[in-house]
Amino acid sequence: MEIKLKTTKKPNLHKPILICGMPGSGYVGKIAIDYLVKQFNGKQICHIESNLFPPQVIIKNDGTSENIKYKIYKLENKTNKRDLLILTGESQPTTSESNYLISEKIIEYINKIGVKEVYTLAAYITGAFVKQPKVFGTSTHIERIKQMKKNGIVIMKEGIITGMNGLLIGIAKIHGIKGTALLGETSGYVFDHNSSKAVLQSLNKLLKMNINTEYLNVKAKANDELLSQIEQMKQTNENEGIKYEENKDLQYIS
Repeated sequence: MEIKLKTTKKPNLHKPILICGMPGSGYVGKIAIDYLVKQFNGKQICHIESNLFPPQVIIKNDGTSENIKYKIYKLENKTNKRDLLILTGESQPTTSESNYLISEKIIEYINKIGVKEVYTLAAYITGAFVKQPKVFGTSTHIERIKQMKKNGIVIMKEGIITGMNGLLIGIAKIHGIKGTALLGETSGYVFDHNSSKAVLQSLNKLLKMNINTEYLNVKAKANDELLSQIEQMKQTNENEGIKYEENKDLQYIS
């Protein structure tokens, strides 16, 4: 088992914060993270290669392909004069052991470069379509809980967060790094730009990043149109005697 972390640029950082988003249901965190990298002209400072990643290659926009890598970017944006770093990848590890090993490697690296706070962006899956998704939150430190409450984020009272989006904040705490997770409400059935937008708006309130969600507004509108079509189909079927049973107990966090 190998985990190689290769730096492409030595970062000059001031009290950096790491924001993470890995692929999961609805791609809520991944969409949000990729949006931040593009909007704030993220520059790659390192990448991680490992045979613990799934046996896949990623095909890029120009037609070329490469092995899966996790990449860390530095944004051309600061919050309260603190540098912002972004971590993302195209896939999550598939075993418990690989999740732990890769998460440990990431936390060890960011600890060395001075990161003292980690945010992860993920999905809160309900199985239902909503036009105005809520944002749920949890943190390893009580002061962040108080801050989230003040900014309209629903504090989670129970449940689990699966995969690296959860594991990273848990391991961060062991290393003395504060960890917070923001989770956008989503059905889990489609790429949910609406939920990603809601998560970014909440992150913006916490970190004062001046995020412009204009492009996501267009994508979110398309999501709303799809939702309306699904609701119309559901209503038509119900009029024809086909009934749907909603599972109000379905809550899966990724």
